[in-house]
Amino acid sequence: MGWRTIVHAVPVPGARNMSLDHALAELSPPGEGVLRLYGWDPPTVSFGRNEPARGRYDLEAAGREGLGFVRRPTGGRSVLHSREVTYCVVLPVRAFGGPRDAYLGINEGLVRGLRTLGCAAEVARQGKVLAPDAGPCFQAPAPGEVMLGGRKLVGSAQVRIGDNILQHGSVILGGDQGALSRLTGGGGDPFPPATLEGAVGAVTWNAVAAALAEGMALALGGAWNEGDATSAEDARARRLEAERYSDEAWTWRR
Repeated sequence: MGWRTIVHAVPVPGARNMSLDHALAELSPPGEGVLRLYGWDPPTVSFGRNEPARGRYDLEAAGREGLGFVRRPTGGRSVLHSREVTYCVVLPVRAFGGPRDAYLGINEGLVRGLRTLGCAAEVARQGKVLAPDAGPCFQAPAPGEVMLGGRKLVGSAQVRIGDNILQHGSVILGGDQGALSRLTGGGGDPFPPATLEGAVGAVTWNAVAAALAEGMALALGGAWNEGDATSAEDARARRLEAERYSDEAWTWRR
């Protein structure tokens, strides 16, 4: 299978990120996979597709902290995207036997990449799948997620769009998810995630992105080439951004 690696080192708003991930999943041709690596500006809280969020957050406080909000096309629970490298993988549904095998293969690629940085990450063998309203994503691991020292290091979510799987997630460089608790009336972060900087010291965004790309290539195989979104994908992303991901009715629909 051929793979296209897209590195967007300049961070963009959440609505743009989710729109482009969605467009890549819609339009990626048969037999091709995509790895996209990117960041967020401003820092943004994302909700899972069906996660209850309306009325739960102090929007005035979020405005003072300079935080945005967006709803993902994938499921799962809330994540604060700030100091992280975000990955998006798009691949055909049956490329690795189905969604579950793809999930494990992608997370194995993340682990391989993180280990090249000296991080002793591993894939969780135990855990439980929680309901969409169970709280922030990093509070508890699910089977197959990427862990470090018993804590979640990478939060991931997956969805099928047409004939493709979209999986994306956050590799936390530093900081915590405490804003999620503060904005919903709690205190600090009672379940702080592991961080890459806590494990290996200072790292640059570009170095982490390069390591993740290397790990994915080792784990998933195939022919890998650098590229970018096509004009059709970019046009579709802009349409999705205008009609869905920047629309407050979509963001706060639940």
